[in-house]
Amino acid sequence: MSGAVDWRVLFHPLFRERYEALRIAARKIGSRVPKEEARQHPTVKLLAAVNQLLTQTIPADPNAPDFRLVGDLRKFRRAHGYGLPARYRLFWIFSSARHVVIALYLNDVDTLRQSGSSTDPYAAFARLIERGEIGADFAANWEIVEAEQKRG
Repeated sequence: MSGAVDWRVLFHPLFRERYEALRIAARKIGSRVPKEEARQHPTVKLLAAVNQLLTQTIPADPNAPDFRLVGDLRKFRRAHGYGLPARYRLFWIFSSARHVVIALYLNDVDTLRQSGSSTDPYAAFARLIERGEIGADFAANWEIVEAEQKRG
C-alpha cells in the first residue's frame, strides 16, 4: 500500500500504555505455550490485529469512510473489524497537513462494545475527551504527544 509510507503513526500516552500492556501480555503467553497455540490466543490475535491496523490499514487511508464517526466524535476515527475482536475499537485522529496519525485509545475487557452501556468504548472515549485526558482535536493531541517525547 503506497500511502502507508507517507503517514507517521504516533502514540498518545494512554494508547501507548494500553499497547505496551498488550505487548507484554502477548509475550508472556508466547513464552508459556507452543508457538502455534500462542498464535490462536485472543490476546496475541488482538495484538496482531492492532499491529496490522497501525502499520498497514490506517496509514493506507486514515480518513477512509469506514473509519469516520459522527456527532460529537466526528473529528476522530475508529476501526472495528479488521481483525479486531467484535467488541473492540481503536480510535485515532490525524492531520493531512502533517501526514501524522495519532493512535489515541484501544478499549479493553472492561470497556467492551455494548450500546447504551456506560462502559461502551465510545462512551469511555468520550469521557476521556471530556476530562481532557485525550485532546478534543489534533492540535491538542499533538501537544500531548510532543510533551511526552520531550520527557523522553
